Amino acid sequence: MPLNKDYSEISDVLIMIQKSQDSEQDQRDKVREAKRFITERDGMWDEYASNKMDGRFKGSFDLCTPIIDGIAGDISQSDFTIRVSPSGGGASKDTAKKFDGLIRNIRNISNAEDVFKRMGRSNSIGGFDALEVVQDWVDGDSFDQDLFIRHIPNAVDSVWFDLSSTMQDRSDANWGVKLVALPVDEYNSRWPDGSNMSVGDNAEHNNSGNNNINRKEVVTVGKLYYRKPRNIELIRMTDGSVYRDDDKFESVKDELAQQGITIELDDNGEEKRRTRKSWRVYSRMFDGSMWLDSEEETVFDYIPLVPIYGNFDIIENNCIYFGKLENLYDSQRVYNYATSRDIEDGALSPSPNIWMTDEMAEGNDYSQMNTDRAPVRIFNIEPQNPGLMPTFTGGPQPSVGLQTTMQNMQQQINASSNTFQSQQGNANAQQSGVAGLQQIEQGNVGNIKWFKDLEVTICQVGKILINAIPRSYD
Repeated sequence: MPLNKDYSEISDVLIMIQKSQDSEQDQRDKVREAKRFITERDGMWDEYASNKMDGRFKGSFDLCTPIIDGIAGDISQSDFTIRVSPSGGGASKDTAKKFDGLIRNIRNISNAEDVFKRMGRSNSIGGFDALEVVQDWVDGDSFDQDLFIRHIPNAVDSVWFDLSSTMQDRSDANWGVKLVALPVDEYNSRWPDGSNMSVGDNAEHNNSGNNNINRKEVVTVGKLYYRKPRNIELIRMTDGSVYRDDDKFESVKDELAQQGITIELDDNGEEKRRTRKSWRVYSRMFDGSMWLDSEEETVFDYIPLVPIYGNFDIIENNCIYFGKLENLYDSQRVYNYATSRDIEDGALSPSPNIWMTDEMAEGNDYSQMNTDRAPVRIFNIEPQNPGLMPTFTGGPQPSVGLQTTMQNMQQQINASSNTFQSQQGNANAQQSGVAGLQQIEQGNVGNIKWFKDLEVTICQVGKILINAIPRSYD
């Protein structure tokens, strides 16, 4: 979408959001499937197999959560930070230190470490999550606003971006939207003249049948962020520094002159100036039919919605992303099927029986035969059938085929996830320590990409903060 698009028509905005939702519907459905797979009861059973097991034992023997926990645990134990360093021009080490301190404070008041860790776990599960950088009051009694890093709940259904964006961090997006479901009473309190119509929710396209369970009476509203172009006048000073010709420059111009720093002149005696193209992000609230307020200029140069994607790629002009579970579904489900059947054939099957006639049992108590350990059993011989003996029917025997299937699926899950027993503290006793360390290293190498995904997200958060801090703090 062009950078100079007019966002004044709500109908155009609703259409572009719907197009974005339709374009990514398949991808978001996969993210939802991964979330259900790991969190819902019976989520590791597909509908067809579940129906086939109606009335029979159906267990879930989760081999996938420990894999996710391993990745999330490594991320939780790692330190991610945003460092600022001078890059030349008017930049200085002192300025960089001030930015460092401000960003450290923003991270502390936002509990940003927890936000990043939650996003890392969600990314390893389904391959998508998102956060928002917001400007808000520190507390109710404050006159100052701070910047905050906040996780977006249910981002898979609520965060959408410009279709023309191709960067993994969406830094090139011209617009982004965050949808929020508000209780009807809260909606009417904030916007008494609103239409009470919800913005289209992509989750409605999902065929899982679970979306209407415990559905609250809500109105879905949206907050649209969009960039508008502007020109910035740059001035070069005699010390090589570069300033924007704005109110802040005017406030320090005289002070710089006292230090002998003035605007540099070219060979013709003209001030060295140039105009560069820039933009500023604006925001506006809306519902499914109308704008709910006027547009507001923000302090951001980038859309302050930052996603995290797993295995991100652009294929045939389509955005592709997925998590760790994508290649484990079939192996985990087959393992559940085989183990459930094995348990049903063993622990849940009838106990062994001994068949005899009433005449053989007369005068003896056999009610505790299956539990007592009496070495001698007495029975009566029938005069009519002196050769007839009590008959034992054996109990269930383990299926070699099921045992092989279960073992194969365990190995398949380990191979597909690049996970070894050594990583889970369960190394083979016959294995050397060197071999165990090599397996741990190999598994860690395979997990590096999940750290890189989070790194991309945090770097974009840093860029957003660097550009917004001068407008947010004195």
